[in-house]
Amino acid sequence: MSARAVGTVLASCAVLALAACDNTSSGAKTEESSSERISAGLDVCAQASNEFSQQVCANRSLVGLDNQVRETLVAEAANVSDAGAAMLVQNQQRWREAQRVSCGVLDAETAPTPEQQQCLEAQFRARARDAVDAVQDIGPYTFQRMELVNATPVTAEAASDLGLGDNAPNAVVRNIRFPRIDGEQTPEIRRFNELVAQEPQFRLEDATNETVTYDIAFAGPELVSVRFSYAQDALGAANSTTSVRAVNVVMTEGRALAATDVFTARSGWENFITDRAVAAIGREFSDYTNFPPRRDVYETATKPHLWLITERGLVLLFPPLSFGGSHADGGTEVTIPWSDLRPYLNPAAPAPIRPSA
Repeated sequence: MSARAVGTVLASCAVLALAACDNTSSGAKTEESSSERISAGLDVCAQASNEFSQQVCANRSLVGLDNQVRETLVAEAANVSDAGAAMLVQNQQRWREAQRVSCGVLDAETAPTPEQQQCLEAQFRARARDAVDAVQDIGPYTFQRMELVNATPVTAEAASDLGLGDNAPNAVVRNIRFPRIDGEQTPEIRRFNELVAQEPQFRLEDATNETVTYDIAFAGPELVSVRFSYAQDALGAANSTTSVRAVNVVMTEGRALAATDVFTARSGWENFITDRAVAAIGREFSDYTNFPPRRDVYETATKPHLWLITERGLVLLFPPLSFGGSHADGGTEVTIPWSDLRPYLNPAAPAPIRPSA
């Protein structure tokens, strides 16, 4: 299968998987518990049809680490629905196969070399720690981590074309994560899951490692706010590219947050938050003269997809190059307490935005 086809299949799988989950009308469980389903589905030694699973099963160190991952996922996901359990199993199986490629084990039937063994052990250990956050109960929701993970080998020809020589990595790796609310799929929750779903921005043949991570800044009955961090690392490029954005969903209506949900129109909020951001960034970059440019800060600060909603206040996200700095300056953020924003807030704003603070 071509790299383009693999990328298409991955994106399609994510869409189909979400659809399958959404079609579970109540999120109910079968008589077999989710823990039992996950434990059985992740039993690497029971996956006889998978050549690499057989290698892991026969490798004392790797099977021990794989079972650690399995045990962690079982413990963390005891309350997920049947659909959620199926997705966790699929995520882990896809991840395991991607690590095989990224560690250079191109023949799934061949035992890893000592160097490949060391790579795999490091990845499996990290996965065991990472599995703790595969399911999170925050506010009234159970969030399940969705993952699009894939890897394709870097051929000798590609390494030569990119001038990498012996420094070429084993593979180009894609690791895209986003949350999904598990359980009963109401129209509002289904819409949240659609709004936060992420897709690859590069084909694997583009020779660009692509990573998307997230954290949930707030989750309540009226609103959920999620920060996404993006990194793209093109093989042979001098620097990686990073960015950040937010997805805020008004849960009572199943739609993205708008500026008018937060602020009263024509109240002057745009100038207020811009002035606060200019002052804060100026203090952070005090070695710069006449910095930052107010126009650049205004353009960024007034965009709702660069706002995080927290209990404390409004967090303005400034990705690299968005506030007049260089790429070397990276990004920054500015938090404005709700109490300071009170004169500008919409009285009907969803919690935790507090006009009466």
